[in-house]
Amino acid sequence: MIIKRLRKNKKQGNEISYWESFSDLMSSLLIVFLLVSVYMLLDYKTAADQAAELSNELKDTKSQLEKFTSLNEDIIKRIKEEFGDSLYVDDTGTLTLESDLLFDAGKSALKPEGKEFIRKNMPRYFGILLGDPEIKNNIAKIIIEGYTDDQGDYHYGLDLSHDRALSVYTFIYNDPDFSTFKKDFKDYIILTGRSETGYLERKPNETVDNWRKRNRRVEIKFELKYQEIFEYLKKSLDKGTI
Repeated sequence: MIIKRLRKNKKQGNEISYWESFSDLMSSLLIVFLLVSVYMLLDYKTAADQAAELSNELKDTKSQLEKFTSLNEDIIKRIKEEFGDSLYVDDTGTLTLESDLLFDAGKSALKPEGKEFIRKNMPRYFGILLGDPEIKNNIAKIIIEGYTDDQGDYHYGLDLSHDRALSVYTFIYNDPDFSTFKKDFKDYIILTGRSETGYLERKPNETVDNWRKRNRRVEIKFELKYQEIFEYLKKSLDKGTI
C-alpha cells in the first residue's frame, strides 16, 4: 500500500511539473508575442511618419516646380509679346539673330547695321529678364551662343562662332544704351560657341545655301534656377525618401 501511494504521488508530481513547464512556455510565448506586436506597431508608426514626411516633401517639390514652370511660361509670353513678328522667338524664349545681318561672311566683327539692330532690340530683351525683380531673382544665366555653317573644319567653326558671341557681348557691355544692365552682366551672361554640334536639321527640299544661312546665327537664351530643385530631388533620392 505504501509503495503504491509513493508511486501515485510520484506520478502526480511529474504531471504537476509538466503543466508548470507548459505554463511557463505559454507565458514566454505571450511575452514574445506582445513584444513583436509592440515592435510592429512602432514600426508601422515609423513607416506612417515617413510616408507623411515623404508626402509633404513631394507636395513641396511639386509646388516649386509649378512655380518655376509658371514663371518660365510667363517670361516666354512676355518676350513673344514684346517682339511680335520682328524677331524669331521659339517656344523656349530663345531669340535668334541671323549672322548675315550682324557679320560679313567669315568675320566676327559686327557690321554697323548689326550694331544698330542690337541697340534697337536687345535692351527690351534684357529689360524683361533683368528689369523685373521677381524674374531677375530666378534667372540663373543668360547665354549668348554663336553658330556657324559647315564651311571650314570643326575648330574653325568653333573659333568663329565663339568670336561672334564675344563681339555681341562686348558691344552690349560697352554701349551706353545698355548701361542700366551693365552691372548685372558679369553675374548672368555666359558665352558659348558651337560648331558641328549646333547644326540645324535640313528641311525637305531646302537648298544647301538656305540651310547654311539658317545655321549662321547668334542665339540669346535664358535659364531659370532649376538647379536647386534638382539638388533637392537628388538629396531626397540619396536619403531614400523618394
